Amino acid sequence: MGRSREEAIQQDIKDLHGLGYAQELFRTMGGFSNFAISFSIISILTGAVILYDYGLAWAGKSAVSIGWPLITVFVLCIAAAMAEIASAYPTAGGLYYWASRMKNKNWGWWTAWLNLIGQFAIVAGINYAAAGFINATIIDRLVGGTFNTTEIIPGVLNGQLVTMGILMLIQLGMNIAGINLVALLNQVSVWWHIAIVAIVALAVLLTGKPDESGLGLFAIQPLDTAGSWNNDLGPISFVYGPAVSYPVILAFFFSLLQANWTYTGYDASAHVAEETIGARVSSAWGVFLSVAVSAVVGYIFLMALTLHTPNLSTLFPASLDDTAKYSQ
Repeated sequence: MGRSREEAIQQDIKDLHGLGYAQELFRTMGGFSNFAISFSIISILTGAVILYDYGLAWAGKSAVSIGWPLITVFVLCIAAAMAEIASAYPTAGGLYYWASRMKNKNWGWWTAWLNLIGQFAIVAGINYAAAGFINATIIDRLVGGTFNTTEIIPGVLNGQLVTMGILMLIQLGMNIAGINLVALLNQVSVWWHIAIVAIVALAVLLTGKPDESGLGLFAIQPLDTAGSWNNDLGPISFVYGPAVSYPVILAFFFSLLQANWTYTGYDASAHVAEETIGARVSSAWGVFLSVAVSAVVGYIFLMALTLHTPNLSTLFPASLDDTAKYSQ
């Protein structure tokens, strides 16, 4: 017979007290909300899709067809280990509390600061990119110019930073309003991701044009040999020593960053354990399932795009003629 909501909360509080940790936050998040927060942070629509050209540049279609499932296996192992720890220590603070308990307070201190710095960088980077996108697609049409580069305070503040600041104020207000609002938005985000991915993947598979790229699905074919990444694997000369050539597998390793950079933030389910009902189970499954579901949904979506790749001569004009030599 299942426990009632109140019984589950009382057990969660008892578990915390057993760890010498006082219950201070309100337990209002269910298991789905806990999963949703990590799934939304991974966000295949804003991660894998934005990084899609990076994978193509380094290894062609193999970045998705081989790279995505390969990285998924390793990330799932990490997520499973993290889920086990989250079940043993279902507390707020997540990573730095674990490090403190399993090693000592010095490890916890360093873990906390490194994680906090990373969170600053992640939030700033996402908001800055989002501000640029919003300005280019909406604000520019309203003001009739390029708001991103408009100097509000010359040399100090431009339009992109202004929009970024507004986004951060909105996020601040939502977090102050409480975890319930954030949880609701994350639940909507889950269904939004799944629905949009399903619609786009189905539309591409049913109505998309045949593949025009000329690339092999499983061939490692570096494309950007003259552009911003310049992964020309030809001879490289050094001052002291003979010229050498990078192996093509090196380009494939770099392409794996497409998936690696997408699978981030799934530890969020552990960070909100103290606000989750049935935290020992829910936070652990939230960590693991956020990666597992993202892996499946993301692979379906990316493969739909990969199987209908257009002609890439505009994106990689100087390199397509050389791809054959890398796939021999």
